[in-house]
Amino acid sequence: MLERYCTEYWEYVLKHSPTFATYIGDHRYNDALEDLSEASIRAENDYFKKLLASVEEIDSSSLPAEEKINHHLLRKTLDNHIRFYKFGTHYIPINHLQGPHLDFPQIIEFHPFKTTQDFEQFTARLKAFSRQTDQVIELLQTGIKKNISAFRKSMKHVMEQVEMFARHTPEESPLYQPISRMGDGFSDSEKDEISTMVRDAISVSVIPAYQRLHEYLKTEYMSQSREQEGIWSLPDGVDLYRFYVQYHTSTDLSPEEIHELGIREVRIIEDEIKTIMGQIGFNGSVREFSAYLKKKKDLYPETGQEILDAYREVLSHMDERLPEYFGRLPKAVYAVKAIEHYREKTAPAAYYYPPPRDFSRPGYFYANTYKPEQRPKYEMEALSYHEAVPGHHLQVAIMQELEHIPDFRRHGGSTAFIEGWALYAEKLSQEMGFYRDHYAEYGRLSFGLWRAVRLVVDTGLHFFQWGREKAIQYCQENTGLEDHEIEIEVDRYIAIPGQALSYKMGELKMLELRDKAQNVLGSRFNIRKFHDGLLEHGALPLDMLEEIMQAWIEKEVS
Repeated sequence: MLERYCTEYWEYVLKHSPTFATYIGDHRYNDALEDLSEASIRAENDYFKKLLASVEEIDSSSLPAEEKINHHLLRKTLDNHIRFYKFGTHYIPINHLQGPHLDFPQIIEFHPFKTTQDFEQFTARLKAFSRQTDQVIELLQTGIKKNISAFRKSMKHVMEQVEMFARHTPEESPLYQPISRMGDGFSDSEKDEISTMVRDAISVSVIPAYQRLHEYLKTEYMSQSREQEGIWSLPDGVDLYRFYVQYHTSTDLSPEEIHELGIREVRIIEDEIKTIMGQIGFNGSVREFSAYLKKKKDLYPETGQEILDAYREVLSHMDERLPEYFGRLPKAVYAVKAIEHYREKTAPAAYYYPPPRDFSRPGYFYANTYKPEQRPKYEMEALSYHEAVPGHHLQVAIMQELEHIPDFRRHGGSTAFIEGWALYAEKLSQEMGFYRDHYAEYGRLSFGLWRAVRLVVDTGLHFFQWGREKAIQYCQENTGLEDHEIEIEVDRYIAIPGQALSYKMGELKMLELRDKAQNVLGSRFNIRKFHDGLLEHGALPLDMLEEIMQAWIEKEVS
């Protein structure tokens, strides 16, 4: 029965999230976009509540160990869906980092373009974007009436993004790019017909949709959006943030406790950085050291291509060493790609997109090449190890290849595990002997410091009622990051509450579990077995991960 519920849930998700289905390699819904009408969202909530009631009727005490995990995680997943709906988070369906206005153009990276049918389905999606955009506007407008709105300054970025798409000619739109990919499998007449079909759909449906959204944001939404940065200002905002904290960290720690933990971690890492500064021969503050590094032009790339080449070189060396620390490695490969021009200005330095389940394309390590002269070379190692291997790609690709877990676990999981693992990978790489010099080690520590600062700033913004300028000032005083990066990151925390907490919380738990295993097992501790044990159940919540690894330790002892 439980297996059936797991399957039913996942099939429902794929059917109602067709672009996500395409993204993971399920092409049954390639002609559709998500229905974002309030009626559809309400129906989804009703379905989740009904399914949760059925799942809760199952007595989990007699289930096998792995089925107990499935039962617990399905219940938790459904409950989270229901709680998000209760808080009305769907009334803020877009921000400058995610939403249909940005996500839809990126569909060209995942939608197939091998046959005429592929292009016909793609055209159906182009036409459906108009309806979806109107639904976004309706959700935003209803949110205003319910006093649930986005932060005004953050939405200014959204308005600029939308305006860029609204000004495109059909041929300038990224959605027209697949036309250039048509190979020898299409006749000249077919190419002409498909080109006209796609161009007309962009002209008639897509560009006017962006124009309507821009006009709505400019003339109505901006003036009525919220002036306070933190979600504490929304109805039930404090409770909503406590939920976000629990959701993203999978712990019972309060915002107050996490804030204090962050302050302590900042002090610890600052001391480590000052040790590196001393080894380099610099006397001064972390901020002064950062200013000193900015003057060393040899530490900064000149071109975007130089950035991409450097990432590829760093990762090639890591690939050779992975078998020493992991018994299981992913079959899927990864590739380094530049972040698209239309999203690079407000995007982070790097991020990862996993491969689809059929591995028809690699996982993508997206690198930001915008203003290369402001992107330090000494940060590249830490970013590489975080986003690709042994970080996100290794963990996520292995999870996708696990055959003993249901699909909803294979393609999802705890944010704290996923991001915690990637931060753990940065430190593991240092223990493996990487980071070529003191500057690269400083880059690693500066990233660790940044993740600790996030604990302070995210809780500061959304719980302690900090303003954007106070958050920026705290980052400037306690990190060496560029002002441009600081502003991008703070705006990210404002737009996605709680997510930034997951990195440090996950890393600290994994280090704690490893220390415990080493202390108990002593000379019998095997790092390859430990890592395989940590990864063999997917991205578990931290509380459940602790239980699983305790059982692993006991098994290794016996």
